[in-house]
Amino acid sequence: MLTLVFLVAGLMAWAQETDTVPVRPAETELLFEDTPVIDADVQAPDVNELPGVSFGDFLRVILVLGIIIALIYAFVWMLKKFTSVKAEGGDAIQLYSTRPLKGDAALHLVEAGNRVFLIGSNGNSVNLISEIDDKESIDEIRLNASAAPQSVSGGFARLFKDRFGSGPSTDASDKSADEDPASYIRKQRERLKDL
Repeated sequence: MLTLVFLVAGLMAWAQETDTVPVRPAETELLFEDTPVIDADVQAPDVNELPGVSFGDFLRVILVLGIIIALIYAFVWMLKKFTSVKAEGGDAIQLYSTRPLKGDAALHLVEAGNRVFLIGSNGNSVNLISEIDDKESIDEIRLNASAAPQSVSGGFARLFKDRFGSGPSTDASDKSADEDPASYIRKQRERLKDL
């Protein structure tokens, strides 16, 4: 990160360099007169006149800003790539619901394997409140979770691709999820009974 700051500072200094270096006159050459001598033929330059900004200066600013934005994007991409946690075995743990409480405390309904837990958390700790053993309650929780609208994951790139791309892919697994959740669970129960 520090190298990035030095690189950006160097680019900014390069962009602001000028060809002329002001030369300081010797102190003995400076004269202080009470009345300035002005030639009638020579017009004094305007002190408030500023140098103009050319098209080259504008392009230089755009180039430097583009490089800075590209470096920031590359840095964020590297952070995502090297700090992401890879899941080993798929979705063995599923979060069904979260209910915020007072302050930073919250209740979480979590399934791990075939067991469902009610967990309480706050800023300092995570505590198991209870394990849900009732089969009907577990089926109802799963049914409610499958009926709830799914959040869009994948960020802006996924939204952009879905909106303007070739469209989302449809396979057999997606078609079964679009059915009525109750009929889907009935089909799964029948399939398990046949085993």
